[in-house]
Amino acid sequence: MSELTETAELPASELVTNAYLHSKGPYSLRLRDAGRHRIRLSVWDTNPHIPAPFEWSAEAPAELVERGRGLYLVTLWADSWGAHPMRGGLPGQGGKLLWVECAWKPDAYPLQDSR
Repeated sequence: MSELTETAELPASELVTNAYLHSKGPYSLRLRDAGRHRIRLSVWDTNPHIPAPFEWSAEAPAELVERGRGLYLVTLWADSWGAHPMRGGLPGQGGKLLWVECAWKPDAYPLQDSR
């Protein structure tokens, strides 16, 4: 799925960075094939708070805000996104799972000519 490398970089970077900054426990990134030139990125962390725009609609952040632009960019870059609260299990296994799906669009991201 090399054609999705560049498409997946921004959402993966933003979600992992937020997990690092906003959770005190472990976190993980999972990438999987979602079929038809699509990839699903999901990040689990131990912080139970689901941030905007994953919690409600994606609105553009105010022009002068210092935070909140990254996840908004994720929603612009992704074709779909969502969140699931994670409860129960062993201690440290709660938290949340944020996910995005990105699709390769041949017209927007033409493959490089290998000549």
